[in-house]
Amino acid sequence: MGLELIVSVVGVEGEFVVRDADSPNPAPSPQSERRFAQSVSSSSATRRPVIGITGYAHIPENAPLGLPIIGARSADVHAVQLAGGLAFLLPPISDADEIDQVLDLVDGLLFTGGRDVDPAEYGESPVNDTVVVTPERDAFELPLMRRAVARDLPVLAICRGCQVMGVALGGSLWQDLPSQKPDGLVHSQKEARAETTHTVRVEPNTRLQAILGVSPTEDVPTNTFHHQAIHRVPDGFVPTAYAPDGCIEAIEAPGRRFAVGVQWHPEFLAPGQEIHRRLFESLVSASRGDS
Repeated sequence: MGLELIVSVVGVEGEFVVRDADSPNPAPSPQSERRFAQSVSSSSATRRPVIGITGYAHIPENAPLGLPIIGARSADVHAVQLAGGLAFLLPPISDADEIDQVLDLVDGLLFTGGRDVDPAEYGESPVNDTVVVTPERDAFELPLMRRAVARDLPVLAICRGCQVMGVALGGSLWQDLPSQKPDGLVHSQKEARAETTHTVRVEPNTRLQAILGVSPTEDVPTNTFHHQAIHRVPDGFVPTAYAPDGCIEAIEAPGRRFAVGVQWHPEFLAPGQEIHRRLFESLVSASRGDS
């Protein structure tokens, strides 16, 4: 008895049945095979790139039994969807083989915001008790970042994600801007997340400048919710935006297809401000393989 494999194709009437050589049933007609190939080609052309979004465990207020939930902010998901990507939540894992399997499933990555990277990852001890680490995220996101960049997989990294990008590839952080750079700006705003409270100046002739479409003298209004920032930029990366106090607000890897980190939170600004939405559109475009 021959093994039978049934392949259903959306948008094509009927099913195409592939049977082994011993099957008495006839093979599909050339016309059926042609329709099948045309359908697969059309489906591939319109496929939405899968964007893996780094998730994390948290315990919501009034959660039943105090059990943690693994998730990501809805703003991250919506920003990817708004840009035309298919959002795919990635729960924290630390097994190297499983991380590689995860990377096989996605076309691009969005590293999300959150708490601090452990200073031990860049050879330091915490400067004070404002440094609150999340070891399970570090164990997942640091190797995930290294492997993604090594594969030249498109990556957009936001806030903590930008810091993960820096540390994973050999850089370091200012652990606590208010205590280490007390004369700097306030980088943890009290205003609503969708409000902008300071500006950044984007470096000329960078991918970030091309993405945002700004001139070298144009300031970009951003929001700000961080107390850490890139200190030592890793090899292979360059700083691409600065706050008025000199704080590095973005980095990128010129030699990679798309490896961009920003310190602000464009996911909260994307619905109403095209300039910030372009970051997600560019990630999706690179993940689709557009030139």
